[in-house]
Amino acid sequence: MKLIEPFYDHLRNRCIGSISEIFDGDSPYEPKACYAQAWSVGEVLRVYLECILKE
Repeated sequence: MKLIEPFYDHLRNRCIGSISEIFDGDSPYEPKACYAQAWSVGEVLRVYLECILKE
C-alpha cells in the first residue's frame, strides 16, 4: 500500500479520478504535462493487482 498511497490525494483532489502523465523527480513531486493520462492510471492499477492483491 505504501507504493500507491502517495496517489490518493492526487486522485481525489488534484486530478479527480485520474493521474497526471509525469511528476517532478524531487519533492514536492509536482505533476506535469498531460493532467489525465490513461497509462499512468493503468500502471498504478497494475502495481496494485500484482503487488498488493497477490499477497
